[in-house]
Amino acid sequence: MLKLLDATTIRDLTSVSDLAAVIGEAFVPARDGSNGFVRSAVQTPGGQLLFMPAAHGATLSVKLVSLFDGAPAQGLPSVQGLAVVFDAHSGQPLALMDATTLTELRTAAVTTLATDLLARRDARTLAVIGAGVQGRSHLEGLAGIRPWDSVRLHSRDMDKARRLAEWARSAGIEIELHDSVASATEDADVICTVTSATAPLFPDAFRPRPGAHISAVGAYGPTRRELPSRLVADASLFVESTDAVLREAGDILIPIAEGLLPPRPPMTELSAVLSKEHPGRASAEELTLFESVGIPTEDALVCDLLYQRAVQTHAGQEIPF
Repeated sequence: MLKLLDATTIRDLTSVSDLAAVIGEAFVPARDGSNGFVRSAVQTPGGQLLFMPAAHGATLSVKLVSLFDGAPAQGLPSVQGLAVVFDAHSGQPLALMDATTLTELRTAAVTTLATDLLARRDARTLAVIGAGVQGRSHLEGLAGIRPWDSVRLHSRDMDKARRLAEWARSAGIEIELHDSVASATEDADVICTVTSATAPLFPDAFRPRPGAHISAVGAYGPTRRELPSRLVADASLFVESTDAVLREAGDILIPIAEGLLPPRPPMTELSAVLSKEHPGRASAEELTLFESVGIPTEDALVCDLLYQRAVQTHAGQEIPF
């Protein structure tokens, strides 16, 4: 029998904060050189299909995700997909999962972990830019890592921002709506960008307050970015995978092309911070930047966790296979 886990079942089995507590395990293989899983893509005129194989625990998994900017105009998410889980010993197919929800929760969990590791302990002002699916999941995760005095939200679609603020308040997160990026991020201790922007959200001269932390999540691909080059060049860079960032992250690749960063700029992987090999934030005044791209081992960890919990709790639908 094959387990089928839809979005509702996945949300019943886990949450952003739950995953943030364990997602660090996904970076452990990177320390012994065994994390060689590479994301590949098939391009079409309208978008692309990503293929992400990896292993964790007793399972192998493959996540297939489509990225189509025009999908929302058809009433569909811009990110859609499936994950297939196999037994690591026999190769038997075990489960099909909604990869859209899996990706949403996993992405926010990694950002939550990175922000908790890198933001100042006395950070009290959080600004989230973007009110889509990732805006909600990131608010859910980030709300619990500091005793925030102010949580600010801005989106180019303020109707979506108002709806998200209503949800957040129902979840006990008090939100301040701002009508501009500049207003939302002024003197913010932590800035999290979760947009579909293709060009910088900030002017070239933008500088956050001393000691700020930025998590850049939304832009995917070597030609897209959320941050201006000079801001990136001035920050201490933290990543999931250096190699993945140098293949995929426009926030880093564009400043390299402009000569503001060297071809292989200094970047610290989260695994080094988690293992205490690197201290993370070096000073109270340092500007830290986490550039999120996502790596297959994160998805594999979540797939394994969801499958094991589904078996233990008899969750999900079973279909003959």
